[in-house]
Parts: sequence; C-alpha cells; structure tokens
Amino acid sequence: MSASLARRYVLPLFEVARDKNLLDKVSGDLRHLNETLQSSEELRTFVDSPTIARSVKREVLGTLFKDASEFTLNFMRVAVDKKRSVIFLISSKLFDEMLSRHRGETHGSVQSAEALDDASFATIEKAVSSRFGTKVVLTRSIDKSLVGGVRVQVGNQVIDASIKGRLEKLKGVLAGE
Repeated sequence: MSASLARRYVLPLFEVARDKNLLDKVSGDLRHLNETLQSSEELRTFVDSPTIARSVKREVLGTLFKDASEFTLNFMRVAVDKKRSVIFLISSKLFDEMLSRHRGETHGSVQSAEALDDASFATIEKAVSSRFGTKVVLTRSIDKSLVGGVRVQVGNQVIDASIKGRLEKLKGVLAGE
C-alpha cells in the first residue's frame, strides 16, 4: 500500500477538518477506525472483499462509526467507493503526522529504567523541546537494561543520559577507543 496514494485521500480530509476546527475529533475517529480494523480480522476481510457490494460496506461502516464526524464518514465512503479501503490502516498515522506538522510538533521517545512520574516527564519534555527549538511530544517506555537515567530519541538523534550509556562510554575510554 502506497503512502502517497493514501495521502491523496487523507490530505483533503485533513484540510476540511482544519477549516472546520475538527482536527482532534477526526484524529480520534481515524484512530478508532484503525484500532477497530486492527482488532477485527473479520471486519478487515469484510471491508476489503471485492464480492460485497459497496453500498453494504458503506452502510455497515456508517452504523459502526455512527459517532464519527460527517467528514470522516464521507472519507470512508469515498475510499470504499474507489475500492481503496486498504488506506484505512494507515490513515490515522498519516493524519496524525499532518496534525503534528500543522501544530509545529516533533515526536520522540524517552526510555527510563523505571516509570517516570508526571513532573519528571514534563521537565524532560520541556528540556528536550528547548534543545530542539520546537515542541517535542514524547512517549514514555521502560527499559530495565538502562539501570538508571534516561535515553531520549527524537528523529535520528539520541540523548543518552543513562547509567548503561555512561558505563559503555567509560569502558571505551578505558579500552583506549
């Protein structure tokens, strides 16, 4: 599935959602669509089946996602009509990437040996945003192998402030590397 093909369908949806001030609603709708399809192989098979009439698919999607915005429902109908329902699986990711760019955000991750409390996480997120000169939205994860400290990754840049990283650096120094 070509991301550029999916982008041709998602971009107009994004533009309408932006103009109607529904970016968060549509983002949530697409996330719900993606999660529902990921969790139900039967629904994926149904939506992708060439033997099921498009009108039936539109009706079922309309019933399942009745709380979605009219623009999200129109997006789904168009994709079904054009036999492009395969784009549903990446539409949420593409929409959220467009949303992040629109908001001037960059995404990254922070790994720690133990769970970070909200205050520490907010401090790290603020410091990383300051360092990169843009709003950085981080996701948290735990990596027990770090022993202590944190490792932050934004794009292809890594800030390693973990004990494991420091020990490996010291090992290199001692080995004469």
